[in-house]
Amino acid sequence: MQIPMVDKNEIKIFILYLMNRIGYPLSCADVCSIMHQENVVSYFDCADCFAELIDMAHVLEVEKTEGGEALYIVTETGKSIATELSDTLSPGIKEASYRSAIRHLSFRKRNASIDCYYNELPNGKFFVHCEIIENGRKVLDINVEVDSKAEADNMMVNFRRKPEIVYRGTLALVSGERNYIFE
Repeated sequence: MQIPMVDKNEIKIFILYLMNRIGYPLSCADVCSIMHQENVVSYFDCADCFAELIDMAHVLEVEKTEGGEALYIVTETGKSIATELSDTLSPGIKEASYRSAIRHLSFRKRNASIDCYYNELPNGKFFVHCEIIENGRKVLDINVEVDSKAEADNMMVNFRRKPEIVYRGTLALVSGERNYIFE
């Protein structure tokens, strides 16, 4: 577990560093999800700092997605700040968050979709089916029998919320590289 950032200036520097390093437009939700996923900062603190960076013209809206979500880039001033002050950030946090960002964003950019449902079995148990489809090809297919509808519902909620984590965890466990789950 990473040490969380508490200083707003440190959070802003980190946002600029991460966005500058990725190098293409990101939504506020993407940035905050990545930082929260790595236990760097709470989602709400990140969103607050992101809004301040917009107000200070360090990040700039450049386009909207088909769903209307704003995408931002780092301005030249923001890039200067990221370059000059990124050394003040923990190297471990910087690298772990960057790897997490690449995994998170690549899952979305690969045109991956999910499907998840359950069936009640004659014995009163439930059969949960979860899959990830990437560019029309099934890349993950999981079937699990559980004892109750509540367990089935919980599994489906968790899978829908973070399919990339399930995918990464499954790969890590079957390949024997358990540390990959926690990177």
